[in-house]
Amino acid sequence: MKKIAFILALVMVFAVALVACDETPAESTPAESTPAESTPVDESTPVDESTPVDESAPVDESTPADESDEPAFEKNPDAVSTEGNNVAAGKTYEISEQFRMSTENWGWDENYPVSYPDENYELTDGYVPTNDDAYNAACWMAFHQNTPAQSERGYGFIKIDLGESYVISSITLTSLKDTASGITCPYKVEYLVSEDGENWYSAGTLDSTADLDGLADNAAHTLTAEFDVTGRYVEIRVTSYGWAFLGELEIK
Repeated sequence: MKKIAFILALVMVFAVALVACDETPAESTPAESTPAESTPVDESTPVDESTPVDESAPVDESTPADESDEPAFEKNPDAVSTEGNNVAAGKTYEISEQFRMSTENWGWDENYPVSYPDENYELTDGYVPTNDDAYNAACWMAFHQNTPAQSERGYGFIKIDLGESYVISSITLTSLKDTASGITCPYKVEYLVSEDGENWYSAGTLDSTADLDGLADNAAHTLTAEFDVTGRYVEIRVTSYGWAFLGELEIK
C-alpha cells in the first residue's frame, strides 16, 4: 500500500509540474522592424511646375504694318515748271454739290435751283474778286455746310485737271468774309495732288485757328499756301461754317 501511495504521490507531483510549465508565459519574440525603403526621387520631373516656354515656337519677327494706307509721295521727275504762271487759268473743273435753298424755310430743298451757282468759269476766268464785289456778284460761287453730300463728307471740293504734270509751288484761293450776311472764310482748306487722278497725296492745309479767323471782315481775301510738289490733278477741300464764297483759283 505504501508503494502504491508513493507512486501516486510522484504522479501528482509530476502532473503539477507539467501544469506549471504550461502557464509560464512564452517570451515574446520581438518583431523585426523592416526599415522603410525610401522612394527614389524622379530627377526627370522638373521642380518648377510653371508651364515652360516653348522655345521651339517660331518668333514673329515681321515688321508691323504701317497704319497709314497712303503711299509715300514721290515727285514726278518729268514734271514741267509753271514758270510763275497760273496754270489753272481757263481750265474746266469739277465741284461738289452746291446748296439749293428754299425761299420758304431757308433750308435745303432739292426742288429749288442752286443758290449762287458756279457756271464752271468763276474760279478760272482770270478775274480775282475785290472788296467791291458783294456776295451776290457773279464772280462768286458758294458751298454750304448743310448740303446733304457735304454734311456727310464734311467738306466741299474743287477738282481740276491741269493737262500735264507741273512743279507746283503755290495755290491761291480767293474767299469772301461778310459775317453780317452769314459768310465766313472757310475754317480749313486742304490741298491734294495726284499724277493719275486716282492716287491722291495731301500737300498741306490752311487752318483758320491761326490764319483765317483773324482776317478783316466785309472783304475779299486771297488764301495762299506754298508747296514743293508735283501733280497733274489738284483737289481743294473746303470746310466751312455755313456759307463759303469762293472766287479765283490760281496754281503756280
